[in-house]
Amino acid sequence: MTTTTAPVAKKSVLAAAIIAPASFLAAIPWLKEQPDGIVYLFAGIAATITVLCSFALAVIEDRKMDEWHRTASRFASQWGWLAGGGIVALLLALPPVHQLIVAAAGALARVADPDPTLVIMAFTLGFMAVVFTQMLCTMGLSILWRSRKSRAG
Repeated sequence: MTTTTAPVAKKSVLAAAIIAPASFLAAIPWLKEQPDGIVYLFAGIAATITVLCSFALAVIEDRKMDEWHRTASRFASQWGWLAGGGIVALLLALPPVHQLIVAAAGALARVADPDPTLVIMAFTLGFMAVVFTQMLCTMGLSILWRSRKSRAG
């Protein structure tokens, strides 16, 4: 990728990363009238586009970095995920955060009085699924990296 096309590629990928989830949120009134399969398909497509764009942005940025910046990025990524996950776990223990989550879910779903226990449980289980999946991916990639690097010698 040349230096003149890199800014265009970065802007295009960033735009796609923003447009995909924004289009899902904008389509919520229409999606409420659709069968569950359509809703899950649309959500999956939006999430996949966002994740792929995230990977592409990481690659684009990594190509421009020197070793000092790569080290800083590695440090921020490693500890940022842990800090962010820890903060969310702590916030989930606070009743005002529960009220905020329930209010946001009710507003998005246009439900006047959603069941707070169900909303908080679903949110917490979703959060736990993300953290668990990250753990499995970290372990798997670590094993893969070590096995490949141990064979190289």
